[in-house]
Amino acid sequence: MVASLEKTIRVVVVDDHTLFAEGTVSLLSSEPYISVVGTAKNGSDCLKLVKTKYPDVVLLDINLPDFSGTDLIEKIKGIAPQVKIIMLTGQSPEGYVNASLNKGANGFLLKDCTKSEMTAAILQVSRSSGQCYFSQNMAPYLRSVIVGEEMRTNTIESKKISGTLLTPKEQEIIELIAQGLRNKEIAAALEIKNRTVDFHVSNILSKLDAKSRLEAVLIYTKNQGIGDRIS
Repeated sequence: MVASLEKTIRVVVVDDHTLFAEGTVSLLSSEPYISVVGTAKNGSDCLKLVKTKYPDVVLLDINLPDFSGTDLIEKIKGIAPQVKIIMLTGQSPEGYVNASLNKGANGFLLKDCTKSEMTAAILQVSRSSGQCYFSQNMAPYLRSVIVGEEMRTNTIESKKISGTLLTPKEQEIIELIAQGLRNKEIAAALEIKNRTVDFHVSNILSKLDAKSRLEAVLIYTKNQGIGDRIS
């Protein structure tokens, strides 16, 4: 996989807990395709690093001494719109997901995630167009977000889909996405090839005019009422 990457992914870690930040840097230092180019303990230092270090990905703690992480998203995007932002939280993210996504976040990681999950998240958001990454343990929170009123934004409400727009297989796949499964897990569950799932997901995003997997789920959920079937 490493050989297929075009360049090293430049990462900035933003967290006011020194032990967590240093641990994250140590974990990522062993990955040949990831380079941590800076760490920051607050939002002001984060913005300076974004201006000077040109990161591809920012790992951003939700709670900082001088900024809310959600408020900092827009400031980062204002400096470098192409930067991908993965939110970090050690608490229930339920109240932050909607605001963060609306402001441009590209993923969420719980701080108790594994090294492999963190590296997978960085790789996915930096190399994929429009795909968000969510910790596997976030499925219960995503269920609340998907069926909750706080995620019914005007953009999502204005999009309507017909019952026949998605094929039966695509409907099956999007419902598995809504349960928090990733493409490899969907392929295993349906006993089909990974590239077949990739093909279907691409078609789903195109048909629903969605920029991300989560937006596709939200659009589909609102129109098809699958909330009660999401576990």
